[in-house]
Amino acid sequence: MGTTRILAGSLSRRLLRPTSLVPASGHVQRGVCCEASSHRRDKKRARLVRFPRHQHVRSGRTGANGIIQQRRAFSSASSEHTSRRRAIEDTPLETPEGSALLEGLDVHTVHSDDGHPLATYTIEGDEAELEHRTPVLLLHGRTWSSVPVYHLVGKTDPAGSNESRSLIEALHDSGKIQPYAMDFRGFGGTPRDESGYVRPLQCVSDALAVINWIDERHGAASGGECKRRPSLLGWSHGALIAQILAQRHSESLFKLVMYGSMYSPNVKYAIPPPLNTDVHDANCGHTDHDDFPLAELAARNNADGAMEDFTMSSGVSSANEAGSIFPPLSAKMFAQAALISDPIKVRWRDLHQLNECHPSLVHVPSMVVAGDSDPYAPIATQSELFTNLARGADRTWCIVSNSDHAVHLSDERCRFVEKVANFLESN
Repeated sequence: MGTTRILAGSLSRRLLRPTSLVPASGHVQRGVCCEASSHRRDKKRARLVRFPRHQHVRSGRTGANGIIQQRRAFSSASSEHTSRRRAIEDTPLETPEGSALLEGLDVHTVHSDDGHPLATYTIEGDEAELEHRTPVLLLHGRTWSSVPVYHLVGKTDPAGSNESRSLIEALHDSGKIQPYAMDFRGFGGTPRDESGYVRPLQCVSDALAVINWIDERHGAASGGECKRRPSLLGWSHGALIAQILAQRHSESLFKLVMYGSMYSPNVKYAIPPPLNTDVHDANCGHTDHDDFPLAELAARNNADGAMEDFTMSSGVSSANEAGSIFPPLSAKMFAQAALISDPIKVRWRDLHQLNECHPSLVHVPSMVVAGDSDPYAPIATQSELFTNLARGADRTWCIVSNSDHAVHLSDERCRFVEKVANFLESN
């Protein structure tokens, strides 16, 4: 699957204007994002370069002279899907405000087994780098999509500090890891499917499709099979999706990171009643658990909800509690970005599928990581998760001090990145 790339250095000195080129099919699609679009960083200038969202170009690379250069396709399925719907289309990330959140990222469309477009994000380097980097796919949680969760660059910060809290950037800049992130159906840049619901096992299937695409992509870069299978990191409820994928498809993964996992041996989800198309029926869209209340289905998200994962003040330490700030600046930055990318709550369904989570069925090297003050993933349940992982595979348990549920966005994020990167890179 090709990437459309514009070289920042050749364009930074002149005004960028949207262009429309006729695709190979001979038809111009107006108002549609390209199959894999780029929002690239100009590293030499140490700033983000902004590109217009609606450039319609062939799958390939734009050189300094403006000529389309065909690039080796990493996925044989790319040409097969060019006429299908693309990620970002008709989603909040297609708006100017949403597009601004994508700066610094390359956006790919990966199609699921049923052809649904899945928005997949990464930071591209030289193709030769892929051979020497360990790929990892990041999965978001139940409410917020990957761009605000994993690529919070601070553009919406009212103070204008533009301080990056991007986990994708941090892992990529480690020089060891090639990070990817995806959006589940109805989140961020991935459009909803016809059902309008999000189901756990559908998320597992979609994540596996992206894992296979990453594996093929890195294998192509190395001239054969990928040296290491992709790893998987899931946060919050995304950790449950990651765990089920690891249980079902251990052969597809190198390592698993369960970060702030919502796993609890005491929680079992009931099988919901059949769907009723009558919107006035009390059972229509029933979600069967307090974590997913019926009243919130298809409701608008709000700033307080976006900041609920940030339960600790900024600057908190054992030596300095007087200078703490609450809510922390990162919480405000996150809330503004999250409400742009995910203004409406998604509708989860068939939560009983999460009952499939059994730590004893995880047979890949695993890391359990959480903040020591995480109210949603307390140490007691993390201990249950860790101690019941299957024997015969390495496992690591990491508790990050002075941290809540969103460790990677907190003041302790550098330590979090170091520990996760070291785990993923080690043999």
